[in-house]
Amino acid sequence: MNLIPALQIVCTRPKDLTRQDLRELITILETKGFKLSHLQTAWKQAKNEEIAADIISFIRQAALGDALIDHETRVKRAMQKVYSLHDWTPRQKKWLERIEKQLLKFPVLAPNPEDAFSEEPFRSQGGYNMLKREFGDYIDKIVYTINEHLYIS
Repeated sequence: MNLIPALQIVCTRPKDLTRQDLRELITILETKGFKLSHLQTAWKQAKNEEIAADIISFIRQAALGDALIDHETRVKRAMQKVYSLHDWTPRQKKWLERIEKQLLKFPVLAPNPEDAFSEEPFRSQGGYNMLKREFGDYIDKIVYTINEHLYIS
C-alpha cells in the first residue's frame, strides 16, 4: 500500500477513488501479473464459487477481509440507496439508469460530481451541467450516495 497510492485509497477511502486512480492501479497490477480474470479464476479454484467481483473488491478482500461481493450486486445496492432518496420523475429515473449502466461497466464514479460526469457517456449528453439542470442539488447527493455505498460491506 505504501508503494502504490491508489491501493491505500482503495483500502481506506474507496469513495475517493477516481477513474484515473483505478486505471493506474489496474495497469500496475496487470504488469505484476494480477489480472482480474486470473483473480476470478483463482477465487473459483480456491473457494469453489464463481464470482464476478471487480479489482477493488478483490483488493479490499485481501487487505481488509471485506466480504467478496460481486460487482453487479454492489452497484445495485448503491443505486437502490439513490432510488430511495427521492420520488424521481420518469426522466430522472432514465438518467439514474444510465448512471447505473455505466457503473456496471466501470466500477468508479469520481468523488467530485463535476468530474464524475466529465467522461463518456455523459460528456456528449451535456455532462454535469445537464445533470445539474435535471436533478438540481440532488446530483451532488447522488454522487455522494453512490460512492458512500458502493464499497461498504
